[in-house]
Amino acid sequence: MHKTFQTLVSFLVILSANYSLAQDAPAPAVPTAAEIKKVLDYQDNGKDVGPVLLDLVACNKVDQAKGPTQFHCIEPVSGPVKKNSVVSAWLQFFCPKDGKYEDITVQYLFDGQIRNTYDVSVASLGRTRTWKSSTLGKSGKWTIKVLRGSAELATANVTVE
Repeated sequence: MHKTFQTLVSFLVILSANYSLAQDAPAPAVPTAAEIKKVLDYQDNGKDVGPVLLDLVACNKVDQAKGPTQFHCIEPVSGPVKKNSVVSAWLQFFCPKDGKYEDITVQYLFDGQIRNTYDVSVASLGRTRTWKSSTLGKSGKWTIKVLRGSAELATANVTVE
């Protein structure tokens, strides 16, 4: 089952990959019929299992203007950020049909201590994007965690100078 879940997550990443605006961007890999069938089965029957977290990106800027990159992270954190920077946890989920989940949280931790916690609701069939932002007001190592209940789904680290 773990291998099936990994295959499903891999396919979902391919399925939800953002197309580059560059003209010379390579075409995305074509999934196999079996991969598509797994995703469709999960889409139709995965309600009781829950959403799949496709991406967690520590993000400096989320595009909110109408256009092809609306609600995408257009400026990921790529190195240390300055003290008091606002950093968003940009999330992308795949949500099964009729799914509605309110047990997801985003935590911002400084040196292992929780500084902020945000509730995240995921609903709607297919790909869902959201973000939660926090001001990182202390120099050092910050960790962003995404949890569903007590299960850790993903982490991202940010260094503040």
